[in-house]
This record gives sequence, structure tokens and C-alpha cells, in this order.
Amino acid sequence: MTASAPKLNAFPVFIRVADEVVVIVGGGDEAFAKARLIGQSSAKLRIVAEEVETSFAAWIAQNSAEHIAEAYTAHHLDSARLVFAASGGEVLDRQVSEDARLLGIAVNAVDRPELCDFYTPAIVNRAPVCIAIGTEGTGPVLSQMLRARIDRMLAPSLGALASLGETFRASVERFVPKGSARRRFWSDFFAGEPARQMEIGHIEEARAAATELLLRRQGITGHVSLVGAGPGAEDLLTLRAQRHLMEADVIVHDVNVPETLVAMGRRDAERVAVGKHCDAATQRDINDLLVKLATEGKRVVRLKLGDLLMFGKAGDEIAALRAAAVSYELVPGVVAPFASVSKPARQNVLGEAA
Repeated sequence: MTASAPKLNAFPVFIRVADEVVVIVGGGDEAFAKARLIGQSSAKLRIVAEEVETSFAAWIAQNSAEHIAEAYTAHHLDSARLVFAASGGEVLDRQVSEDARLLGIAVNAVDRPELCDFYTPAIVNRAPVCIAIGTEGTGPVLSQMLRARIDRMLAPSLGALASLGETFRASVERFVPKGSARRRFWSDFFAGEPARQMEIGHIEEARAAATELLLRRQGITGHVSLVGAGPGAEDLLTLRAQRHLMEADVIVHDVNVPETLVAMGRRDAERVAVGKHCDAATQRDINDLLVKLATEGKRVVRLKLGDLLMFGKAGDEIAALRAAAVSYELVPGVVAPFASVSKPARQNVLGEAA
């Protein structure tokens, strides 16, 4: 039986803070770090500290944040959406946390996870796109390392591209049918010519390319990707296979494919288990299902363990797709001999030790 994925103790959400008050109690480095983080949003910052460091004071003035130069009391939390206890002192941070919880306000206490209702992630900001990386407070340095890596992966123009997409949303909803056609449009928008033009700073050309994409709507044809999952380990799934899973409308998988692999597809993708131990899952049924889904204009992933052609029935499925003139492609997985060399040779070591 496949082991279930580890459970999260903190569930990631995005909280609306536009024009909402966020209180930070403290005037030192910890408070300044939180202020810079929240300062990337459109929240109204309220800093409560009798004294703040010089650089922090300059930042407060430059960013039009409110500074209450008083000793903290509970009334400073009035109307707050979120609260950060960042004084650096355990007694005061605990008091702030208790006051916030009594008022029903979510609170974060810097470096004191037992006093936290939420954790602040490391973020990659491409507003309105934001990627948050969290470790439930266990590894801030790891969060920053991941943030730096993801930051290098994403074009600086991504936010502008997302904003351009928002201006087309109403037209797409009006003229492009729901489901595969609409997903195909947005996939081509964010990975096609509009994205390329935006990345080199040609905003009007990007808009023109998006308009052409909308006007060029053609009949949506289906496609089947026969994807090999190799030995079934998540970390041995190829990048190409992951991309196809994320683009699939339907994932038709063998019943013995681990759930962790199937779950790598889109959350709203339809999942169909076939093969041994599944009712009415003869090879002809599977062939007919693949053809039917593709002729409905859907992007289908046929997910199999092991080598696609050596042990499976991919040849039969390819023949059926060809006979029905359905577009298809093969996405091979990592074969067992190569996968095995990635595992530690524990048996040999244990044998020598014996």
C-alpha cells in the first residue's frame, strides 16, 4: 500500500489586507523585517513602540506608516486585521499574543511558534502574482533559499503579464467555451507569444498577440499523452511528465499507480482508474475511452508504471488512437535500471558488514 503524503500543520491561505490595519509591536530588527514584508502589500501599517531604530524610523516616514510612540496597551490593537508581536521580549510578546487572541485577531510572534496563529512565508513578489514558501516556522533559512531559487526562475514581467490577462478575462469568458478550450487559451496566453512579447518589454505587442489569440479561436482538438511513471517514485517523474499532468483535463491511470503521482495533476482534472482489479476495464474499454475523451476535445494523460512499450499495452492504445486519427505522443519514464542506481546500495553494505 502506498504511504500517504505527510499532513500540513499550517494550511497556506492568502488574506485580504487592502486598506486593513496591520499592527506590529516592536521597534527593533525583528519588527523592521516584518514591516518590510507587510509593506509589500496595500495594508495600513501601525507600528507600536516607544522607540524605533534610526533606519526603521526613516522607513516608516518614507512609507507613510503610522507610528505610535507609546508603551504598548491592548487598545493599540483596535480594528486590526493582523498582529505581529516583534518586540524581542518574551513577556511583552506573550502579552500581545494573548490580547490579540482575546480580541479574535490572528497573531504572529517572531521566533515564538507556540504563540503564533499563523506563520509568515518567504515570498516571491510579482504582483499581482505572489508565491509564498513556508516551513511552519521550522526552517526560515530554507524558506529564503527556496525563495531565491524560485525568484531566479520567474521573469520580472510575470506580474505585468498577469495584469494584462485580467483585462482579457471578460472577453475570454464571453467568447471561449468553458473547460478545455478556455484552459488552452490561457495556457497559450501565459506560455506563448503574449508572454514572449511582455518579457522583452513590448507591452502593446503583447496586447496585440493576446487579441490575435482570442480572435484566432479554432476548433479544439483533443490529444492523448501516454506517460510513463517509471518505478512510481515522485522524484523520478520527468519534468515533461509533470507538465503534461498539470495540463491534463483527464488522467487515465492504471490502478497500481501511486496516488501521490496522480495527485500531481490539476486539482480539477478528472481521474479514471483502469487496469487490473478495476470493473469493466478491458483493454478495448480503455482504448475506446481514450478515443472518446480525445474526440470530445480533452487533453488526456494515460499514466502507466514502468516502460510504456516493453511491458504495457501502449501499443494497442497507439493503434486505436491512430485508427481514430487522434493526436498522441509518448512521454517515456525513467526505466528501472537507471532508477535503481539512484538508490543506496544498502544490501551490499549490510552484506559486507555481516
